[in-house]
Amino acid sequence: MTENIFLIALVVLAIVALNTKKLRRAVVYLGAFSLVSSFVYLLYGAPDVAIAEAIIGSTITTVLYLVALRKYQVFSIYYANSANDQNLRQLKNEPPFLTSLEAFLIKREMEPQLIYSGEPIETILAQEKFDLAIHHTDQDIWIYGCAEDYQIDAVEEYLLANHSDLNIHLIRCAEGDDNEA
Repeated sequence: MTENIFLIALVVLAIVALNTKKLRRAVVYLGAFSLVSSFVYLLYGAPDVAIAEAIIGSTITTVLYLVALRKYQVFSIYYANSANDQNLRQLKNEPPFLTSLEAFLIKREMEPQLIYSGEPIETILAQEKFDLAIHHTDQDIWIYGCAEDYQIDAVEEYLLANHSDLNIHLIRCAEGDDNEA
């Protein structure tokens, strides 16, 4: 009975690790997969293999992957809407262009971090660290990004090709001290 539970857990963790969209979560799931597999080795009477799997597979490998991913920078997107806070809560269902932009960034092996903000766009531009800042008004979408960031060119091409029906304005800001864009 215990073996079946661990074997089912292995299958579930493997499927979840393969289907997750965030790399950090996939690494954590793989570390858990390795830890559960070390318990399976122990149940099947191979304590030496179980110890090796626990130390190398679930500990050292997971830590090395997480350290490597730490250098992989998250792509921060601040989303500000001119609507009131109630409408901002309703927009957490994400507008279609934002969902497709997020999918585009994931395809380019970036990890988009979408941050909904009720602050005015001027405050975000002055204080926050972002890669993209999006200000959505009733008729227009203003996208602010760093002029030196080569990702902005790809984002602009993608938005023009796939969302030409929207009034999207891309503004390239100079890199400043307050913004790590």
